[in-house]
Amino acid sequence: MNPKVEELKEILGEELSIYRKLLQHAGDKRKLLLEKFSTDLQTIVNQEEILVQRLIELEPRRRECVAAIAGTADANLDTAVEKISETDGKSDVWMVGSQLRDVVNEIKTVNEENQRLIEQALELTQYSVKLITKAPADVTYGPAGKKPGQRVGPALIDRKA
Repeated sequence: MNPKVEELKEILGEELSIYRKLLQHAGDKRKLLLEKFSTDLQTIVNQEEILVQRLIELEPRRRECVAAIAGTADANLDTAVEKISETDGKSDVWMVGSQLRDVVNEIKTVNEENQRLIEQALELTQYSVKLITKAPADVTYGPAGKKPGQRVGPALIDRKA
């Protein structure tokens, strides 16, 4: 069996495992975004950073294997799969590649939804801050000695903050 095909299978398997973990983290983030913001969200983001760093390390090795199998440096996985014989595990490599595409597309979908949830949470936060820091309306009647329109007490939150 071709050692590059074996190495490619190993790399693709590890990448698939990492992408599945990233998908799980994306789902966990969505759950936290829907429920509440917490320190758990930062923990998930830190774990994602570690997984993405490992993917960055695997990328050159995968490209090297694909290039060696396909015979060209700019080949993609599909091109390499075409060059692999059935005895070397063509269907195994194709299956893992297909699963990788599916998981990456699912991660993309969940992350887009998470982004929308974050944007909505930010809009709500900005709206709430605007309501709290809004200057009070003019008062027609006030305590003795105060002119209408003159603030009676300090604002709830200093707008400069």
